[in-house]
Amino acid sequence: MKRCLALLALAFSVLAATPAPAQQDQIFGKTGTPIRGTIVGISPTSVRIETTGVTRDIEVREIQKLVFGDEPADVGTAREQALAGQYENALASLKKVNLAEIQTDAVKQEAGYYAAYCNAKLALTAGGDRRVARDGLFEFIRANPATYHFFEAAQLLGDLSFALNEYAEASKYYGALAKADWPEYKMRAAVLQARAQSAEGKFAEAMAAYDQILASGLNTPEAVEQKMQASVGRAVCLAATGRHEEGITIIEDLIAKHDPNDASLFGRAYNALGACYLKAGKTQEALMAYLHTDVLFFTDGESHAEALYHLTKLWAAVNKSDRAVEAGNTLRSRYPGSRWATMN
Repeated sequence: MKRCLALLALAFSVLAATPAPAQQDQIFGKTGTPIRGTIVGISPTSVRIETTGVTRDIEVREIQKLVFGDEPADVGTAREQALAGQYENALASLKKVNLAEIQTDAVKQEAGYYAAYCNAKLALTAGGDRRVARDGLFEFIRANPATYHFFEAAQLLGDLSFALNEYAEASKYYGALAKADWPEYKMRAAVLQARAQSAEGKFAEAMAAYDQILASGLNTPEAVEQKMQASVGRAVCLAATGRHEEGITIIEDLIAKHDPNDASLFGRAYNALGACYLKAGKTQEALMAYLHTDVLFFTDGESHAEALYHLTKLWAAVNKSDRAVEAGNTLRSRYPGSRWATMN
């Protein structure tokens, strides 16, 4: 929604002041030891902390989590549970929190964000009303536009819209990532928007976006990751437009040259390979491609749900009705909130 971008502009107009807590706050980065001190400002792109007489601005893209010195224990527990994917447990922990007793706005925001975050994640996986979850997350961002969770929330809003098959809305939310100063975020926004265009059948537009991403001279680790995701998306577009052999070549090359420990990339890659084989009329090869995702890269839920959806059809096509039923049951039981489960 356009309101999302307007909120972003508001968020960048000020660095929101946060009252100093009685105990030390901590910033946990993606690497290294935590930074301890007093958090004195929060914005969508950075967190300001005073430590040993020095003020530092830490970029949000380097932050794994914040821990506030005066937060209730249940808020900390809920955060850890949420980050570990234990969404229902996190919500249960948050129910124990008395928000009226919290003195620091930043801590109240943390509790509010993880409640909205967990509801959104559950709606995408375990089931629930995705529209209600999206509205709840949007309302949190509307009320707290300076949150350091802004970009993470924008992507999650896009994911919820994507799951609702509202691809134009998804693209708008993903577009908020492009407002960040970091080129890697702009690339991620472009990949996600192109994926939404492809799902909507706008293959020419998606292809143009993927080509632009792949032509970028930026080669940081995250940029390389986005380029690989763009290659996968490009192969999907090629398959959809009758150029499936080109798509197969792209994916086989990617699989041969990159680390299979990246479950998100390889799950999407094998699904793209399956899509190419389906368009080529090669049922057995398509089945094997999707089976790779099912057996080896099931830790990426979205890719696994997609693979299971296609396996229900492909097992039936090769007269393995028991395997088709098994795949369908796994899809519905493990990913009832996935859009693939509603399509089955």
